[in-house]
Amino acid sequence: MYEHLPQPRGRRFFIEQERGVTDVRVEIGLAHVRVRAGSGEKGLQNHLKVLETIAEQGVNVSLVKIHHDWITFAVSQADVPRITHCLDSLGLDHKIVPNLALVITVAANMRESAGIMAQIAESLWEADAHIIETGDSHDTVQCLVPEERAFAAAQSLRRRFQLGEVVR
Repeated sequence: MYEHLPQPRGRRFFIEQERGVTDVRVEIGLAHVRVRAGSGEKGLQNHLKVLETIAEQGVNVSLVKIHHDWITFAVSQADVPRITHCLDSLGLDHKIVPNLALVITVAANMRESAGIMAQIAESLWEADAHIIETGDSHDTVQCLVPEERAFAAAQSLRRRFQLGEVVR
């Protein structure tokens, strides 16, 4: 991808933005929450109740996925007691998987680089880091994995993309 910058005297030049994976980071201390919200109008109301109740408690969520019958998201491990209380008060069936970490792969122009997700998935598989959930943005792919495999996963990714060692 090139950016066009205005130049005096009518000249134009291009600056190519860096491509490919430039960093891999690890964020520890997370949990994954899966809530059965139901389907139809009642399910939609429950999806909204879950999000509103959690917001009222001041709990931050990430990796939010709204499915037909389920809503899933990640929270800080420290927020699990509040999340459990919220979901119990709503009377909704839920499952919380603790002790997770987010392995974040950073790449400028991620969406213009074919094959990065396949390489990420293969590297995590090689590191025996089962992917529980994923998310992405214009410049990152986030993979929620068991915390005990997160640094091995990051090392595998850093080797794959020829980056330096992970700093804990």
